[in-house]
Amino acid sequence: RPDGSSRPVRSGLQEAQRLPNVAYPGARRNVEKLVEAERQSGQYQLMQDTSNGDQSQGWLWLTRALWIAALAGLLYLVGLTAWLCLRGLLFPYQLDYGEGLLLHFVNEWAHGRPIYGPLYTYPYITANYPPLSIVLALALTPLLGMGYLAGRVWTLLAVIASAALIAAWVRRSGGRWLPALVAALLFVGSPYVYHWAPLYRVDLVGLALTLAGLYVISWAFPPRQAAPQREPRPRWLWLAVLLFLAALYTKQSFVFAPLAAALYLFFFADRRQALKLVLGLGALGGGLFLAINALTRGGFWQGLVVSNVNPFLWPFFWQQISDFCLTFAPLFLLTGWYLVAKFGLEQGTPWRAKVSPFDLYLPAALLSLAFAGKAGAWENYFFEALAALCLGAGLGLARLVGDKRPLLRFLAPLLVLAQVGLMWHTPRVAQRYLDLTRRSNEAIVPLLARTPDPFFSEDMGLLVTGGKVLDYCSFQYSQLARAGRWDQSWELGELRQRRRSAVILETGTRLDVDHYQRFTRQFLSELDRNYRLAHRLGKYEIYEPDPLQHERRAEFGDQLALVGWSVHTPSELAPGETISLTVVWQTQQALEKDYTAFAHLVDEAGQGWAGDDHAPHGGLYPTSAWGAGEMVRDTFSLTLPADSPPGLYHLQAGWYDPATGQRLPVGEGDSVWLAVLPSRWPTTGEQTLTPVEQTFGGVIRLEGYAWQVGPEGVQVTLRWSTDRPLDTDYSVFLHLVAPTGEGPALAQGDAPPLAGRWPTSLWLPGLPLDDTHTIPLPSDLPPGRYTLLVGLYEPGSGERLRLPDGRDALPLGEIELP
Repeated sequence: RPDGSSRPVRSGLQEAQRLPNVAYPGARRNVEKLVEAERQSGQYQLMQDTSNGDQSQGWLWLTRALWIAALAGLLYLVGLTAWLCLRGLLFPYQLDYGEGLLLHFVNEWAHGRPIYGPLYTYPYITANYPPLSIVLALALTPLLGMGYLAGRVWTLLAVIASAALIAAWVRRSGGRWLPALVAALLFVGSPYVYHWAPLYRVDLVGLALTLAGLYVISWAFPPRQAAPQREPRPRWLWLAVLLFLAALYTKQSFVFAPLAAALYLFFFADRRQALKLVLGLGALGGGLFLAINALTRGGFWQGLVVSNVNPFLWPFFWQQISDFCLTFAPLFLLTGWYLVAKFGLEQGTPWRAKVSPFDLYLPAALLSLAFAGKAGAWENYFFEALAALCLGAGLGLARLVGDKRPLLRFLAPLLVLAQVGLMWHTPRVAQRYLDLTRRSNEAIVPLLARTPDPFFSEDMGLLVTGGKVLDYCSFQYSQLARAGRWDQSWELGELRQRRRSAVILETGTRLDVDHYQRFTRQFLSELDRNYRLAHRLGKYEIYEPDPLQHERRAEFGDQLALVGWSVHTPSELAPGETISLTVVWQTQQALEKDYTAFAHLVDEAGQGWAGDDHAPHGGLYPTSAWGAGEMVRDTFSLTLPADSPPGLYHLQAGWYDPATGQRLPVGEGDSVWLAVLPSRWPTTGEQTLTPVEQTFGGVIRLEGYAWQVGPEGVQVTLRWSTDRPLDTDYSVFLHLVAPTGEGPALAQGDAPPLAGRWPTSLWLPGLPLDDTHTIPLPSDLPPGRYTLLVGLYEPGSGERLRLPDGRDALPLGEIELP
């Protein structure tokens, strides 16, 4: 002391706080340094009762062993993050949905094309992030080339910067290197950073910038009621303003650190500087926003504000929050200990003098978790909370490590080790995903090269790196559609007209519509109606145009409906051959039951010979998961058994409740006829007929005919065929008229083909059908020569199908009646 007396070190800090700051500033700093040195060296025990045995060798070695295990585990996890980062830097393909979108904007700007534009004009893709991350990547493309590397480099630098800021903050606030190092390692080794560090995304870059801004505030402005250890540095406020603005212009959701900084300055440090901070952010940030918005003619506002209408998904939110809290429970405990120790156990300092910017940022960062319920939100919406918890955990560790009670010092490595256990993972999943992504891209690139534009693709990076047109962002416009701000007429029309050469989805997207929210059910319904799954290449599913042969609706009660179908058979159906049936179903309302669909092959007597009963998509997409009005494509495979007799077989389809076996009613029955299939049937093109080539209505071709006069009348055999499926059931008319071929019918025989056994709507393209009709002869019909006319008509309207020359009946020749 200045008067030469001395006191125990335990009260030295309290005494120093009472020293006049002007008269004895050096004495105060010397005492504080002495106390800090005592803490650092572990000698802060002068007033401790050594009889308690707190420093027993057993506790000491056990604590050290736990620290060694915890640090080894952390270094392993950090090593995995570093390994995946390096793999990502050199990986040429998209690893995450958002990467391709950002790469597209970098490519657009590199070619002088705008990325912010009107939402409702073509092309239907606009940037919904601020421009800084795109500018940063663009700056490196001359050196690194157009690809993901330029953006991923910035993510890696952001991870390093964030970890360094966390370590520096803990070191400056807690005075120990071990807690500072552990806090940084916890952040880098966390699974959330592990998953995100190899990606070109905006989130970690924005996090580093916002943490840097808050660190500057903490360093430059001590609390006004604290005993002054250093003078404020108001000039550094503008650096914080620029860092906060850079974070906001990287991702617009980084508002919580500036908010915490403003509140801290206003209530605890310097209200004048708080006002400068708010005005600086408002003037510079707002002015820049207005300038960019003016240059883009309102596109900046539409991209950043109007297009961000993602719905809030409560079940998804609670699942995300519970996963986060369970994964990082020790971080919560350590952060809680920091708050308790700082504000509840430390005596002698007013609480207002203890508050730091971090103490306000912590609840604000946890408040940011409210964004985690947005559709499309993932681990990237937890980074601020994770960084704050790692920082709080480091500060809590500093207090535990410096505590004189061995049990609390023992808890420090134990909690870190527990956190390592909760975060533990191996590189196997990531390695499998990298291998799968590489194989998938290498397999699909040749297909893209030989397929002309345009595409719809869930993996937008495929189109960018493949030099294809990218004109639609499915996630962005799906969210607008869900919010009622987009009617989807453009993309649904593209699918209905089958103008897209291919649609590329990732495996699982079609069967888990609501998980990623990248497409609406209406979009996927039209996809199923008009496209078929043509290829599976690794993780990709490639859909190609495939119109249904028949589009005819049949309703199964008020539950389900048939929209259309296609039947594919061998050129000659025989025992052992397989029939492929494609069906598009539709729900009429949201269903609670899981029904089973069936397709059966039965003979004309009603006996079944082949069948395929299954839940849709093998049970992976049960009817209870379908939305109201949703259309789903399904396929069936039926093999005609070896012992099947010759004849006509009916292909029928329907639904039943697997619990009761009861079928859903349709019309007057319980199934729908989809096709008539002949097997070894003698009347399919085997007779010798007079050839003829005439087409009725451009759809039904008459290939040949024959007649003979018998006691019951004139028997006429007609050979029909069609090149495409028909949706109408036509009837055949055969008329005997005067030799001139004109005048009323003197005798006639009208009937559907095969007396209705084989309706024209169920004919198979390319399969000839020999159809026999009888014309009854009236008893008063005189002998003589008559002309035989043939034609087809629609029974409901009576309208006849016309020949290419405009006639509605074809003369087959003259018949001599005895």
